[in-house]
Amino acid sequence: MREEFNARVAASGLSAGAFIKQAIFGAAPPRQSRRPPVQTQQLASLLSRAAEMNERLAEIERLAARCGQDVRAPVEDAAGQIAELRAAVFMALGRSP
Repeated sequence: MREEFNARVAASGLSAGAFIKQAIFGAAPPRQSRRPPVQTQQLASLLSRAAEMNERLAEIERLAARCGQDVRAPVEDAAGQIAELRAAVFMALGRSP
């Protein structure tokens, strides 16, 4: 009997208390929090930092070109690594890049 209860609670996606309240009182489940979980906030922060790094790389490339230096290869390598990081973060968030 307990296994069936636990299975129903798990299938509902609610906490055990919310499941019982809904079953007994017909109360609507609690509203989801508007604040994203800490992990999601950290991943979003990583995406923001990756965008900043990409912008700075483009700035470095422009400044180097003005000085007559060719930094394309290292900048493209770093930009590729940033793109990989960005794709990994999007996957962790369950989104497509």
